[in-house]
Amino acid sequence: MSMETPKQMPIKYKFRGIKIHSSDEWMADATKKYRKVYDRFETTFLRVEFSFFNKLFDEEEWETSVRLKCFSLKGAQKTELCNLEQKRKVLKEENIVYIRDSWGQANPGSYWLKGDYVWEAYVDDVLVGEAKFYVEDVGPSQPGENLFFDIESIKLFEGDGNAHAVEQKKYVKKFSQRDTRYVWSEFKFRNKVDKDYYAEIFFNFYDKAGQPKGSNAYLTYVTANTSGQVYTIYPGWGGEAPGRWKSDAYTMEVVFLDALIATVPFQVGDSFEEGAAAVITDSGQLHQQPIHTATPSTNKSLDDILFESLNELNSLTGLENIKTEVNEMVKLVRFYQETGKDVLNKFSLHTVFTGNPGTGKTTVARILAKVYKGLGILEKGHLVEVDREGLVAGYVGQTAIKTGEKITEAMGGVLFIDEAYSLAQGKGSQYDFGGEAIQIILKRMEDMRGKFGVIVAGYTENMHQFIESNPGLKSRFDKYFAFEDYSPEEMLTIADMLFKKEGVKPEEAARKHLESYFDFIHAERDDHFGNARTVRQVVGESVKNQHLRLASMKKEERTPELMERIIYDDVKEFEIKEGKSNRPRLGFRTGKS
Repeated sequence: MSMETPKQMPIKYKFRGIKIHSSDEWMADATKKYRKVYDRFETTFLRVEFSFFNKLFDEEEWETSVRLKCFSLKGAQKTELCNLEQKRKVLKEENIVYIRDSWGQANPGSYWLKGDYVWEAYVDDVLVGEAKFYVEDVGPSQPGENLFFDIESIKLFEGDGNAHAVEQKKYVKKFSQRDTRYVWSEFKFRNKVDKDYYAEIFFNFYDKAGQPKGSNAYLTYVTANTSGQVYTIYPGWGGEAPGRWKSDAYTMEVVFLDALIATVPFQVGDSFEEGAAAVITDSGQLHQQPIHTATPSTNKSLDDILFESLNELNSLTGLENIKTEVNEMVKLVRFYQETGKDVLNKFSLHTVFTGNPGTGKTTVARILAKVYKGLGILEKGHLVEVDREGLVAGYVGQTAIKTGEKITEAMGGVLFIDEAYSLAQGKGSQYDFGGEAIQIILKRMEDMRGKFGVIVAGYTENMHQFIESNPGLKSRFDKYFAFEDYSPEEMLTIADMLFKKEGVKPEEAARKHLESYFDFIHAERDDHFGNARTVRQVVGESVKNQHLRLASMKKEERTPELMERIIYDDVKEFEIKEGKSNRPRLGFRTGKS
């Protein structure tokens, strides 16, 4: 009797990429400062961004386990440094799924040493992709100091895709618009050290208006014992056929280890002009130039922005009701768009956020602004955060100016007013000025309908009273997001993530004590419960206690294991006094108070 071959399950994803960065700073088009080479003494955490295409997009949800592993490489030897797992529900609205994590320590230079490394990504324990990176060490440097190499010369020339291999090159400082294919650079640098290292140099091209034209990231290996030797590389940008370069003034900026080290201005016009292009390497002159340190990247589509924003929202701890409301809102808006309905007649950009402090209101407001951009509703998708002080002035006539300026700043994005109820509190002139700010905001919401959104936020009871206090507010704010207090389990999850960012992990006794402590303060909470703010305080105090404990030890006693561990003594000050107290202030109680 023949046996049937088991039917293989279809693969639900397609690998997109792995990118690495060391800085948390967001750049243009929701990118980071992606690199392959890092200086040991600038590096704390190395962050990985893994992305894949969802093959079941718009069809069904599915669950998966994603692992991100980092290894150090020494020849054929491969040593695992970390194994980070994330359980993930992939929504059918997600076209591209992003998984982000990091590894390292908060003290620069203490964890990542010179060497070759690789991040690997696994989906359901199947290896789907990898990305290598390199950490170099030629010693600590001063700001703006390049200990690796000196620039010897930079010359420009034109040609096809293989022009860099031509022996006789014609150097120019002005290019012909009609004839130019690639703008090439002959970049010579003199090595300054005897150690070997990888040099990753970015060559970014900008037009006169500062708009990115193109870029080339060049990775080259400098061998050991070659101090004083001149290396030559040939970065360039263009195409095989003329036409990519228009008549304009351009600048090529050279960036190394996120520092601008040279700029080369050049012209594209009627004809070629031979000669050496001007090269600016003096730090004083460089800082007088227009600086565009972000590597140009392909503009992301609105779909990319939308799916990235939803991914960021869905990866937050807790807030399940908020996630459901936003995802349902996205479905409705896309339905309205697909069926030709007037979105603004069906959907309001203006929202009331209610809840206690530390429940993620500002974070969700920032994400929501990007969601609106991804849906094509708002042009910019940025968030302008203000409170009463940012809108209300102390003198007659100034409130209109301050409020108007903030609204103008928020055009194309969202104006987020924290503790908005304070605009309608008080008596006398202050009350009048707060009321004036409200009236200006209401008028601009009507006059500039669809041009910007307003989110007002604060304590639940206060916000309901605030909206009811003015018929104009009640008519314009018809959408409410209720931010619930975090559960003890969610608080512990947040604490784990914060400890991880600090490069430490609580041992079992410490974690159990924190678990009990979060249970206690949650049960004793009042209307001013601090939620994630309280968790951040607890984590910060615990890490400080660990540092004080380690500082009292001899240097040789501080093993890597001790440096990475939070013990019970570091958290025991967070006391649990059942029935002995009223509600703790801001949900934060220690034995020291």
